[in-house]
Amino acid sequence: MRLILIADVHANWEALLSLQRAEQKPDAVIFAGDAVGYGPDPSNCVKWLLANVTVAVRGNHDEAMVQGDVDGIPVELREAARESIAYSRKILAREDIIRLSHLPVTNQSSFGGAKFFVTHGTPTNPLSGQLNPATCSEFDLHTMFDSIDADVIVLGHTHLPAIRVFGKKIIINPGSLGQPRYGVPDATFAAWDDGRIQIHHLHYDHDAVANKIRLLPFSVETIDVLTEVLENGMIV
Repeated sequence: MRLILIADVHANWEALLSLQRAEQKPDAVIFAGDAVGYGPDPSNCVKWLLANVTVAVRGNHDEAMVQGDVDGIPVELREAARESIAYSRKILAREDIIRLSHLPVTNQSSFGGAKFFVTHGTPTNPLSGQLNPATCSEFDLHTMFDSIDADVIVLGHTHLPAIRVFGKKIIINPGSLGQPRYGVPDATFAAWDDGRIQIHHLHYDHDAVANKIRLLPFSVETIDVLTEVLENGMIV
């Protein structure tokens, strides 16, 4: 059984199209939140995700579609987040906004004999908690995950791909499909094949996305920061 794990699509249709071409027939798709925010194509991305994802949780940007404010983001991206969420709220269909807002903040499911726990942030702060599995202390991992009955724990939010084996559990962040921040502009996702899990890097046309952003009704400062992240794979 092959599962595709994705997170932080952030309205990046070109990256999502590249994923579809690379992974045409997965058995299931798990989405760890943030369909919207930052990118130029919220409508296409939300409609695809709602139609094709097997398991989905909502992230802090998805929550902001209803609540208005976005929590748990870097200071350098706060204005960009505010402007892009306002833009998304104007162009998304009301029924899609409602469906996004009804996504759970955590999910527990079973696939191929394995138990999966999915959240965007952390179990204690599902929408905007920050945790990097690669650098988190053993003590914090025990505190957060000992009580969770799962073989695979899927997180998002940091935009940093990481895998950590913790006892009998695997903690994975597939990184960001739509706004990579690990120093390389290529998107990342993960694949689970009958117990074997791997992070994959995916080239896509990030220049096309940047050009779309330049045509949006955003401030010059927001356009500059969003295009720089796409082109450099990090917050400059």
